[in-house]
Amino acid sequence: MRTLLLLCFVLLTGFAQAEQKQVFGDYEVHYMGLTSSELDAKVARLYDIPRSRNVGFLNIAVLKKGVSDMPVAWDAKIEGEMSNLIGQKSELEFKRIQETSALYFISTFDFYDQNMYRFHIKVTPEGSKRTFDVKFNQKFYRGE
Repeated sequence: MRTLLLLCFVLLTGFAQAEQKQVFGDYEVHYMGLTSSELDAKVARLYDIPRSRNVGFLNIAVLKKGVSDMPVAWDAKIEGEMSNLIGQKSELEFKRIQETSALYFISTFDFYDQNMYRFHIKVTPEGSKRTFDVKFNQKFYRGE
């Protein structure tokens, strides 16, 4: 069942506008935001993710290069906040999800239809003293 989550994220990645990642030396930070109603119901239930037309879902994955031939999932401390265009801020709380060879950090949040949000995520990879700032904007739409 756990591999179902990985499959869900892989399939949803195909819907993304473009690959959403930022590279910081040996680290890649991948991120994806969508309306939580787009998640598979079984996956949402398994990980206690509320499915709603007005709830956003954010997935962060940190990969480290140079450990093996392919980048590997890497643990990290993830903190973040989001704000709307008039500057109202909300803290994001992240839940760590460990699978066999994958590691995700997920957060949910309420949003207003067709509003643009600014995200500021601080990523401190395990074993690193550096914190990386991941910043991006995304518009959210009410789901079906």
